[in-house]
Amino acid sequence: MPRITLVFTLSDPRAQADLLREFALHDGVVATPDEVEGAPAIRIEARDAVSSLWDVRATVGMFDDLAREWSAQ
Repeated sequence: MPRITLVFTLSDPRAQADLLREFALHDGVVATPDEVEGAPAIRIEARDAVSSLWDVRATVGMFDDLAREWSAQ
């Protein structure tokens, strides 16, 4: 199945650390820390399926209300 990478900028480094711990528990998801324009960010590789992408976006939103999706590749 094809995979997609989503990048989110986050409001602070604590949200980044919390999300990295959370996504370590998700099957089929690879999360890595990143930085975008000086802000903490998280890069998430997941299956390119509507349910997987919804799960990633919902999880990021639960941990950081100020997160912004930077790009999808």
